Amino acid sequence: MRAAMLIALLFAAPALAKAPAPVPASALLIREASPAIDWRWRAAPEAATQPGLLKAMRSEAQAELGKAKAAAARDEAEAKKAGFPFRRYETINDWSLAADTPALLALAGEVYSYTGGAHGNTGYATRIWDKTAKRSIGIEALFNDWPRARKLLEPVYCKALADEQARRRQGAGVAADFATCPKLSEQPVVPFAGLARQARQFRVLLAPYTAGPYSEGSYLITAPWPETVRPFVKPAYVRDLFGDGG
Repeated sequence: MRAAMLIALLFAAPALAKAPAPVPASALLIREASPAIDWRWRAAPEAATQPGLLKAMRSEAQAELGKAKAAAARDEAEAKKAGFPFRRYETINDWSLAADTPALLALAGEVYSYTGGAHGNTGYATRIWDKTAKRSIGIEALFNDWPRARKLLEPVYCKALADEQARRRQGAGVAADFATCPKLSEQPVVPFAGLARQARQFRVLLAPYTAGPYSEGSYLITAPWPETVRPFVKPAYVRDLFGDGG
């Protein structure tokens, strides 16, 4: 009798724990196409594991789409009135996974925008989601003293950037505008893990014209967190950035 009851409970268990409804693939995409604009937004699949994050990102994307449509329509009308050809606007917002750790989900966003000039421009953004607090946070929120931590990261980042610049340039000269390392405080920074469970590295996202001429493209500089920065990491995030030894 007791065995029969245990079996019944085992079969009933899946019904007691209701699984969350799957997120449709369409929730990760927003697309608008018209003669005036081609606008696309794509979220990383991992964003679907955090409903609050995905909802916020979609809401922001829809607001950006509304502004872009209005700007394209206005410029199309002005071009037609002046007798000039109108070049269709294009925007691509592509969010990819930077890190998925026990406490954090970090995303890197690449934004390509063309609004009728000689060529389009690329920019970057980051999104860090605290899974426990269920809210977006900035990179500074991972540290108890971000300015001091940033000073320790700066030389590591600048050395990695200089190495990559040298590799790309192969001894070629560079304009004075790009002879110094761009300030870390002015660049998007995100914890980076790849497919690992700890984000043992950080990535700095440098758009074209930031660290070199347009022909050199973007610089995505990835480097390990220096051990000296560990004391400035908040206890809640030490394991996520330095592993189980934190």
